[in-house]
Amino acid sequence: MRAALLALALGPSLALAWDSVCFERPGRACTPFAGPQTARNRWVGPSDEHRQLFEQTREKAGLPFSVSAEQTLTVFTSAGTVDIGGRPAFTLQPSALDEVARVRRRTFTVAELSQLPDFSYALWDWASGHETCPLGDGTDATLCHDFASHMGPVNSNHFVPQAQGAYRRAHALALARAADCRRLSESLAGRFGEVTRACEVEALALEAMGQHFLQDAWSMGHMWERWGSANLDDFPGATVEEKRDRAVLTALVAGFIHGARGVLQALPTWTTYDVNDAMCAPWDDVRFVAKDGVTSQAVGDLYVTQLTPEQSRRFFDCATSGLVEVYRATAQAHGPLGTPAPGLSSIDPTGEACFGQRATNEAIVRGMAIQLKVVGVQTAIPLDARFASWMVPQVARQSGKVPVPNKTKNAFRLSLERVATMARFVAKDAPTGTSLAEGGLGDFLGVLPNGRYATSAAYEDPPLPWAPTGSFRAATLARTFHLSHAKDWCEATTLPQLEALRGRARDATLDPETRAAACEACTEFTARHLRVGTTASWDTTSEPLCQSLVPTPAYVYLPGPGAPRALARTWCCP
Repeated sequence: MRAALLALALGPSLALAWDSVCFERPGRACTPFAGPQTARNRWVGPSDEHRQLFEQTREKAGLPFSVSAEQTLTVFTSAGTVDIGGRPAFTLQPSALDEVARVRRRTFTVAELSQLPDFSYALWDWASGHETCPLGDGTDATLCHDFASHMGPVNSNHFVPQAQGAYRRAHALALARAADCRRLSESLAGRFGEVTRACEVEALALEAMGQHFLQDAWSMGHMWERWGSANLDDFPGATVEEKRDRAVLTALVAGFIHGARGVLQALPTWTTYDVNDAMCAPWDDVRFVAKDGVTSQAVGDLYVTQLTPEQSRRFFDCATSGLVEVYRATAQAHGPLGTPAPGLSSIDPTGEACFGQRATNEAIVRGMAIQLKVVGVQTAIPLDARFASWMVPQVARQSGKVPVPNKTKNAFRLSLERVATMARFVAKDAPTGTSLAEGGLGDFLGVLPNGRYATSAAYEDPPLPWAPTGSFRAATLARTFHLSHAKDWCEATTLPQLEALRGRARDATLDPETRAAACEACTEFTARHLRVGTTASWDTTSEPLCQSLVPTPAYVYLPGPGAPRALARTWCCP
């Protein structure tokens, strides 16, 4: 059994909620399972529970089916490469227009992006191809996106109450972007529908990303204040290494309490066991108390098909309310909002009714063990047992990539014994109370419950507006979703820039692929500024996109006849 448990070092972090997946192709998981590779592949496959929940939410909310359609972004990049598993791969980081050398197509569905916080630190991180470390410490991009060593230790915002702040901010961005989309549609007066739809996709992508945190809040294993912050600087320690020691150890313990089925059940030597971890599996005494005082059973990751009736009703009230609020704020270019499913209630999706639920004390204590059935016999390995307290630092060393010195190991064992013993006493006296889930577990290795830290993370998406000339994060988003941000591009693009793009596309010294990319970029952006005719007389019935969006855009005049895009290509490309 020790060998099987130590194999945890080969898996991702334990503190996940509903399952997220990445596949290179059907039946083949992404390898490596973190970093740039996950930004280059689809997040659809068996057990993609976050995506499934979002799709159910869309259907119940009455949003049109077209919202679920595949979307493809045309991204203009440099010819740079990034290392993936020791092999060079093309960059996805969008470049400035005068550096365009390649064209990349990124296909996804909005629902897939509800899994984004399990692979990316933020939407800008996904847009940049997971090619940098958002933690700002210069760590290799693949390692930085590894859940066990880096993302898991700072994912306290996937647990209540920090999840409330994470969703609130993403939801606010989605609403603001949705309002931009409505104004964009009004300015276009029925023309250029693809631009309005692209804008709506971006707004819904932000909401999908945010709904990840709302979904997590309704996973049973996340209904408590796990220790830690979303910012590594908040952890105790004199050095970055000491902070990471505590962050990794804390995340592992939180992950075991949450439930380790997602990792242990897949281990070859455990395939005949049922790892029915209490905080996720359907146990009778694993319950939560809602903000209105109602107590109910619930399940968590890998059990999404067994949502309890009360858990399901409350969750979908919250999720559909948030999604409807965003879609109503748009121009509804994907189709009118339909009739919601019977029995739903409209509530504030950012309020306490959606984030005030807490696990009972007896549920927390039940979770403080690895639960499994061996030959039909229920077995439990307490977290504070001698073997478990020895094992976790070994996993931290191998999977979390931290040294865990002896002094820290000793402090870890003492903290684990104190927390577990105190929790058992509290649960015995008040089994249906929620004090443990409300921060009553106290500190762990000097790390406080997450409710004691700021809810925002340094790696989050920047505030709007996102302009192509803004900060790295804002520019990355504006360049990746460039059609959605057509107004920003119309304001920023000058005639000399368009002429420079044309010159690059016609530069015979460039390699064919670079010239082709420059040609496509020039065509894309010139068409938005092109008037058919001359400066003295042009076709006023087919004014370009930018004329409707900004007062004084740059114009390219070309004599017809012909469609603007075809004329733009002729002008740009040899």
